[in-house]
Amino acid sequence: MTKDKRHKTVKILIETGNVLEFKDIFEHIPKTTVADELGIHFNRMARMIGNVNEIKVNDIFLFSGYFEIDAKAMFDLIYNQRSGPKKVAKKK
Repeated sequence: MTKDKRHKTVKILIETGNVLEFKDIFEHIPKTTVADELGIHFNRMARMIGNVNEIKVNDIFLFSGYFEIDAKAMFDLIYNQRSGPKKVAKKK
């Protein structure tokens, strides 16, 4: 399997602290590309990006292998997104 070349860019951005949350990855590489190359259905990928609670442990290792980073670093991105500021819906 040939990986998209942008995965190396994402790796560097993660390692240098320029990507802090899981969703930030997909500002640099399309989610369709990652989903296709990892064999994940697009809708499931979109759900994982929007709601990191959908990500399973196996997915963490899958993503970390794809981006060639440590699984702990991938978990930290997911953790940062989950513990970040929550959006509160305004009442009308």
